[in-house]
Amino acid sequence: MTAAEHHLEPEDLPAAFRRGSAFEGLLPLIAYIAGERLGTWQFGEVSGDRIAIAAMSLAAVWSGVQRHLRGQSIGWWIPGLFVYLLVRGIAGLVWGEDVFLAFGIGVKVALGVGALVSVVIGRPLAHEFIHMVLPFTEAVRAHPVFRRTFRNVTLAYAIYQLISVAFEIWLLDSTESGTGFLVIRTLVGWVAGFVGFFIALFYVDAKLKPIDGFDGVMPMMEEIGEALEADRARNGAR
Repeated sequence: MTAAEHHLEPEDLPAAFRRGSAFEGLLPLIAYIAGERLGTWQFGEVSGDRIAIAAMSLAAVWSGVQRHLRGQSIGWWIPGLFVYLLVRGIAGLVWGEDVFLAFGIGVKVALGVGALVSVVIGRPLAHEFIHMVLPFTEAVRAHPVFRRTFRNVTLAYAIYQLISVAFEIWLLDSTESGTGFLVIRTLVGWVAGFVGFFIALFYVDAKLKPIDGFDGVMPMMEEIGEALEADRARNGAR
């Protein structure tokens, strides 16, 4: 199948590119910072921390619901997200900010270990969830080279997460406020994630080139761009 024979419709966009994803990913951080600043100003530092925790938890739940309503769920994710946020929010409100922030580090440990386990059991996470990022055809996904490639991507992801855990433990111990920790962690995470994403794209493109029917990552990204433009035009006309 060539790029000319395949047309990606807006409703078929991978979940990562659907409307609202970027804003909703940023909203919990905005809510935390705003809650801490306003709460501390009005009620003092301790109350400010707890207001920030509550605001961030509510914003994260709202973001999760909005994604689910647009069909961006992966089945078990939304129920698991609600349980996690509920437990995390209650623990933070009862025991304080450090416990709340440590939950995020614990999740990264789980993701890193989980990625390693997924490779061991023969179901690499990157292979299972790549459809949320790039619209590969079923024929390409069925090729043995595809599975081997995303097994290696999963291993790289696991190593990245475990290195990130070590960095965040050091950062949590070195920063004096939750806001500072979140801002630095977010900035570093965005830069590392951006660089890692494009390294992974170039690696995948090179490895999958021999597969018949795969025209390259760039033509696929062009399809996504065209579908995004069509989605914006469709919603702008409403």
